[in-house]
Amino acid sequence: MKKDNHYTRSIQLSSSLHFTSLADYRAAGNGQPVLPGQTAEDADNGYGLQGNPTLHALQDSISQLEKGKHTVLFPSGLTALCALVVFLTRGDHWLMPDSVYFPVRRFADYLKERYGIIYDVYNPADLNTVTGAINNKTKLIHIETPSSVTFGVTDVDEIVKIAKSRNILTSADNTWASGVLYQPLDHGVDISVLSLTKYPAGYCDVFMGSVTTRDAAVYKKILYHHFVHGYTVSPFSGALVSRGLESLNIRLAAEGANAMKLIKAIKDHKKISKIYYINAEKEKDFSGPNSLFSVELDRPYTDIELEKSFLHLSTYTIGESWGGTRSIVLPFQPSEFEGRFAPPRNTIIRFHSGLEDIRLQLEDISAFFVALG
Repeated sequence: MKKDNHYTRSIQLSSSLHFTSLADYRAAGNGQPVLPGQTAEDADNGYGLQGNPTLHALQDSISQLEKGKHTVLFPSGLTALCALVVFLTRGDHWLMPDSVYFPVRRFADYLKERYGIIYDVYNPADLNTVTGAINNKTKLIHIETPSSVTFGVTDVDEIVKIAKSRNILTSADNTWASGVLYQPLDHGVDISVLSLTKYPAGYCDVFMGSVTTRDAAVYKKILYHHFVHGYTVSPFSGALVSRGLESLNIRLAAEGANAMKLIKAIKDHKKISKIYYINAEKEKDFSGPNSLFSVELDRPYTDIELEKSFLHLSTYTIGESWGGTRSIVLPFQPSEFEGRFAPPRNTIIRFHSGLEDIRLQLEDISAFFVALG
C-alpha cells in the first residue's frame, strides 16, 4: 500500500475506511489486514464495521489480557454471551451452572422455546450433576466462576477434562476476574467471555463485551456470527475501553483491598449470617480479590425494611452494573435464587467497593447496619 500521511486518528475512529488503491480495498474486503493498525485476519477489513484499526488495537489488547489469540468485540457483555448460540442448532443440548448470570438463562429459555435448543443446569459444587446431565446431543458446557452474587468456585479443570473426553466445547464468563485475576484459557477452556462494560472500561460510560479464544476455527465461527448480524461497537467506545485497560490492574487491586477491609470490619455483625467473597489465600486459582462481596442477612427483609437502611447511605448508591470507580449496593431476595440446587434462604446484599476513601465506605456500611436494627 502507498504511504499516505492522511491516516490520522480521526480516520481510524470513523466508519468509512480510506484506501489509496482498488487492489487494497479488494484485499481488505477479502479479509486481509491492509491499513496501518489493522490486525484482524479474516474480518471484513474494507469497512469500519469489522475493519476499524482502533477496534483492532483493543481486540489485540484483550487477547493479550486473556492470553488468547483471537478476540471479537460485541456491543455488550450479554451480546457476547449470546454469541455462543453459533455453536448450537435445533435439537442440540448445552449446560450452564444453576447460578449463571440470569440474562443467560433467560436467553437459554428463548432458544428452547423458539429453536428447540435444550439446556440443563448443573451444580458447580457437585460435578456429578455435569456428567449426569450430558447426553449425545450436548455441544457446549458454559462455566461461570465465581458464580453470580454468591461467588461459588467451580473446578474448571475437572469440567474441561469431562468436556474434552466427550468432544464438547467449553466457554467461561470471566467477567469477575477480567483477565487479571484468572485466565480460563490457561485451564483449557475454549472460549472466554468478558463484559468490558465493567472492570476493563472502568468508569461506567461504555457498554461492550468480548469473546476470546486460541482456536482459529472457533474464532472464524464467532466472527462470521458477528458479521452476518451486523454487530459492531463504536470506535469512540473502543478508545475508552483501551483507556480503561491502562489502569485496570491498579483499580482492581485498590478496590479489592477496600473490599477486604470492609469484610474484616463487618464479619462478626449480628445481622450477618454469611459473607460471600473470594478468599484468594484459599482459592489458589485466583491471584487476588476484587471489589465484590455479598452478605446474607439473618432473615428475609422486605423492601420497606431495606429502604430505611438504604436511606442512610451517602457514599454507596443502589445500582446493578459493578466495576466502576464508585461504590454501589444491590439487594437480592430469596425468590431471585429459585432454580438453584441450594438457594439462599435470606436476603442478600451485594456490595461493590469503589475507589472512594475507605473511611467513607466504612461509615456508610456501619450506618446501614445500625439502621437495620
